[in-house]
Amino acid sequence: MLDDDERRILADLERQFEPGGGEVAFPTIPVLCVLLFLAVPLVMLLFGWPGLLVTVDAFAVALAFVLVRRHRSRP
Repeated sequence: MLDDDERRILADLERQFEPGGGEVAFPTIPVLCVLLFLAVPLVMLLFGWPGLLVTVDAFAVALAFVLVRRHRSRP
C-alpha cells in the first residue's frame, strides 16, 4: 500500500512523463523502419543495387527530417 506522500510523488512523475496535451504521438520512426523493411526486397528485385541505394538514401533523409523537426519543436 502506498501512503499519501508516495501517491503524490507517483502522480507528479506520471504528469511529468505524459506527452504534451494528453495526445499520443504517431510512431513515425517505427513506421519508416517498417516501410523500409517492406520496400527493400521489392526495390532490389525491380531495380537492383542502384535502386536500393536510392531507397536507403531516401529513408535516411526522411529519418533526419523527422529527428530535426522533433528537436526543433522541443522547448
